[in-house]
Amino acid sequence: MEVITAKNLHVPRPSHDWMRRLAESLVAFAGPHDPLVDAIYGKDWPGRQAVQVIYSVGLTSIIEAKSLDHISKPFCWRFVAGGHKVVRKAAGCWATHESHDSPAKIMATFQGPEMADLLLSAELLNELNELSSRPQMRFELRVLRIPALYFEAFWLKCPQGDWVVPYGLLYDGKGLVKLGSTRLDRNKAYPVGEFLDIVRGAATQRIAAHQALL
Repeated sequence: MEVITAKNLHVPRPSHDWMRRLAESLVAFAGPHDPLVDAIYGKDWPGRQAVQVIYSVGLTSIIEAKSLDHISKPFCWRFVAGGHKVVRKAAGCWATHESHDSPAKIMATFQGPEMADLLLSAELLNELNELSSRPQMRFELRVLRIPALYFEAFWLKCPQGDWVVPYGLLYDGKGLVKLGSTRLDRNKAYPVGEFLDIVRGAATQRIAAHQALL
């Protein structure tokens, strides 16, 4: 069962043909009896699932950005599957996206508590006031990834204005996500303008630190 239930939050999914070919790749990659095969592709699997499309951006691009509109080409798909919320481990895999001139294939599989945390953070999106107070607005769920800052966030794309919800990759156990020397509230929705003001500073610091080593 998809963990996103908010009616105005759209979750993109691969086409049926792409999913079929990804299923064949997953069986070849992980084996026909791997639990991930049934979790992601089994129609009657009762657990919790998430399908996410990841967009990746570099430091220079994010520094120069006045919005996120220029980030238009997805990097890959991510599938995550787990059991009950109290189970502190889940499985996932990364897969190629249709927008690239490459075959449908699984890039990596993984399993651990980080995936369970990711499912929980995705479920919390359903409770965001930014969604429930705007039922007439349609949002699209994306994942924004800034590899050089070890940062990921949910990106709620909306014609009336985007929101960014940090959840990792680095957090301190006190509800804060690390973004360079800055800390952001985990699972809090930030207007895109406010987020970009913060991330520009972190990206500038990272570039300066790298150049100082040259």
